[in-house]
Amino acid sequence: MTLFKRQVISLTVLVCSIVSAATAQQLYSSYSTLKNQHIITSQTDINRALVILPQALTKLNASMLSKIQEQELLTITNQLFSNTNYSQINLASTNTNARQLIRQDNLISTNHSPNWFQDIFKIPSHTEQRIIENDNQSLGLLTITVQPVLNYQLLWQISTRTVLTNIFIAIISSLFVYFICHKNLASLSRLTARAKKIDNLNQAPLSIPNETDLAIIVRAFNKICYQLDANFKSQADEAMKLRQQAYLDTTSGLGNRSFFIHQLSSWLNESHKGGLGLIQTDLINECYQNEGFKEGDELIKTISARLNEVLIFNDATLARLSKDEFAILIPNISIEKLQLCSKSLVNVFNDLSTATTTINNNVSIGLVFNENESTPSQILTQLDNALTQAKIMSHDSVSIIKDINSQTTLGKQQWKSLLEEAISEDLFTYKYQPATLSNGSTYHYEVFTAIKKNNNYYSAGMFLGAIEDLKIGSWFDRHVIVAIINKLNADRTSGPFAINITNSCINDPSFIRWLDNLLQKNTSLSSRLFFEIQEVSCIRHTDATGILCSIIRKHEFGFGIDNYGRNFQSLTYLKELQPNYVKIDYVYTHQLNDQTKSTVLSSICRTAHSLNIKVIATRVETATQLERLSELFVGGYQGFITDKHPLTA
Repeated sequence: MTLFKRQVISLTVLVCSIVSAATAQQLYSSYSTLKNQHIITSQTDINRALVILPQALTKLNASMLSKIQEQELLTITNQLFSNTNYSQINLASTNTNARQLIRQDNLISTNHSPNWFQDIFKIPSHTEQRIIENDNQSLGLLTITVQPVLNYQLLWQISTRTVLTNIFIAIISSLFVYFICHKNLASLSRLTARAKKIDNLNQAPLSIPNETDLAIIVRAFNKICYQLDANFKSQADEAMKLRQQAYLDTTSGLGNRSFFIHQLSSWLNESHKGGLGLIQTDLINECYQNEGFKEGDELIKTISARLNEVLIFNDATLARLSKDEFAILIPNISIEKLQLCSKSLVNVFNDLSTATTTINNNVSIGLVFNENESTPSQILTQLDNALTQAKIMSHDSVSIIKDINSQTTLGKQQWKSLLEEAISEDLFTYKYQPATLSNGSTYHYEVFTAIKKNNNYYSAGMFLGAIEDLKIGSWFDRHVIVAIINKLNADRTSGPFAINITNSCINDPSFIRWLDNLLQKNTSLSSRLFFEIQEVSCIRHTDATGILCSIIRKHEFGFGIDNYGRNFQSLTYLKELQPNYVKIDYVYTHQLNDQTKSTVLSSICRTAHSLNIKVIATRVETATQLERLSELFVGGYQGFITDKHPLTA
């Protein structure tokens, strides 16, 4: 129980106790007053009768009362004693032949107050008896019995009015207690709310309250938050520096040879469809020889910036392999776009050559278009061959090698038709790979989608490039998401599942609105459904990704970042998005015996770990690899080691 609730409850109980005690005292006082009021009234009335009745009885012949005389006497007694209070009025003679002169019994109504109320507050009836005398002569014996009906009625009215008034006072007092406590403890409430979100470091410091004791606590809390923020930024900067030392070419700001080979290996394991290029230029050597090292370094930076400008693909990788060689990797690109891209690359060097040299053939570009499963060494060999061909071609500086060993590939419209058919006829099949936490529990199952038509099987790596190229990622994602939600609704024991979101959907407002409505209708599945977003989307489309993540978080669904650490930009985007987990890029999870790579991996994992974000390693294949990862702030794993018992559709 919070201090605020405890204070409100304690003070409310105190107020109610005081009001209850006051109510009890008022009721008892009213009861004590009204308990004997009817006795005093009866005594007053009977004393008045002792003055009036002797004159009336003297005029009458007491031993022989006629009907008229009896009626006159009843009239007098009714005037003296109200029939609403007195249940019995009896007048008897007192001579030797004593007989009853008059007797009147009145039926008194008891409906003025509830019976339970009368059982609680007992007020007994009362009988008074007097001898009527005149000149020392006894004329008769008067006996009256009074009932406390009016007393009960009056006490009931007083009680209900008192209780209702005091209840109202108690309610008003409790509200005052609540608002006073809320105002006095507002600083503590803000402190508690901030403590719950202490992981979210992007917040302004708390204002200093007027209360001296709370002010001390708030200052200390603000200092702690500032230090946590500084520590996180320091960790993020350290991780970026370590990555740069291991995988960055300092002159160009691009990835180095080691980074390119790792990205190549990762791509071949994921998709193996796309284009690669190896670029060699004479401009750099000329500039170093003719103008010096400073100008040569500036030229390399200029070339790197221009290459980044023309490579407009979200998931393209650009690296500098040696002094005058650059390499590019563009997953899921078509051969037509690869050829167009080569022309843009040539124009970069042609524009630069006018200011640095008079040589026309200042660049050679070797391209490889691949669709088959290959090894990095095979791809690099093909790139070298293509670059060699480009150098010996006098009429053209670009040479392209197509993967002639692959099966007949599908064109754009063929892929589009196949995808439309798969969506309309539900030709998709799903496999689920578990992501396991370090304690052995399954965190979620990542959904891998494929198309199965007749005897042909098309994995996601084969058609994702076409989806992005045709801008139909929204079709595909909607179908997969609905299929998985239907599966979760049909089987409440299945899941949790993690669905990958294509990059093209991030900037699609209609998809964002559709997903918002869908999640709102299926909030009961929030603990059993995750969404995975590529890191490149978080960096290149920060605002759109932030909107998507806020919608997912609004409905309390989970999401994660895939290919974590692949890009060289700062990892501070984690503070903005606050994902539930990150999946480390394959570049960092193999060759763990390399101390440099292990240091980089530990650093980027520690950055996520400091925000309580789960870190999951991908493509874990051996127990030795798993044991090594467990020492590097990795809290989960996924890959071949968990695929021994895969979950199928």
